[in-house]
Amino acid sequence: MKTIFFLAAASAALAACGGAEDTDEAIEPVEAELDSTAMGDISGTYEIAMADGTVVLQTINADGIYVETTPEGARTGGGAWRIGENGRMCFDPEGQLGEECYSGGEPGEDGAFEMQDANGTVQSTVRKLDPDRADTAPPATTEADPAE
Repeated sequence: MKTIFFLAAASAALAACGGAEDTDEAIEPVEAELDSTAMGDISGTYEIAMADGTVVLQTINADGIYVETTPEGARTGGGAWRIGENGRMCFDPEGQLGEECYSGGEPGEDGAFEMQDANGTVQSTVRKLDPDRADTAPPATTEADPAE
């Protein structure tokens, strides 16, 4: 199972490969899909058990956007995400100032791992949900009633 933890390890390994050389040639940007990186495709839905006991589902999209919902499927937030320094996952919630970055711990047998803030404080336990397994599939979402 691919997890965010592997992102940190892959990013660190890539960073250790060497630095850029100084050249006079212009570097052309290359458009890349998330699943074409050495880290693999991390998009999907994750169950996040917060330190206070709250559980949210977070869907990571390959386009750099994430959406958070309740386990029942009601949207509670979202924003932009990116891979930060040293493979840390950085989230910039919509409507709030500034992003927050987290590092992942070692995954357990069930694939769950702890996310820690910059101070090393555990903020949540994260587990990727498998849409093909009924016991870990995210709930079906329904569109909100326009009258609501």
